[in-house]
Amino acid sequence: MVGPSIIFYLIFAIPYIFVMYWLVKQDKQKYVWGISIVTILAVIAIYVSQKASKNAIENYKQHQIDAREQEADNIK
Repeated sequence: MVGPSIIFYLIFAIPYIFVMYWLVKQDKQKYVWGISIVTILAVIAIYVSQKASKNAIENYKQHQIDAREQEADNIK
């Protein structure tokens, strides 16, 4: 996990999930449905965030390789 992902989780994701659980808990009639939906959405969001971070890191590494190759071609 990279720095921006950690910052995202600490500042946005974790507080948002706690607020959503608190809001759902206020509704006594549909409490179970709300908790289920919030949990599923949180798991999906974490999965998507991890995939996006992984893809961004791979793209950055490939960009570095391409830049080095282009620089080597320009020197020749």
